[in-house]
Amino acid sequence: MLSRFEKARIIGARALQLSMGAPVLIKLADETIDPVRIATDEFEKGVIPISVNRRNKVRFKWE
Repeated sequence: MLSRFEKARIIGARALQLSMGAPVLIKLADETIDPVRIATDEFEKGVIPISVNRRNKVRFKWE
């Protein structure tokens, strides 16, 4: 389970990638252009290629 801070960091990092021109990894239902909204949708579908490594050696990765 991710903390709210980890979730915010992942969505923020992905939104930055999208705003810099990274390809969108999901099909958009409408003409959504907000990178934070797109990143949130990608996070909820579990397709963001970002992993979280904690100090206690627990890892979370989406593929």
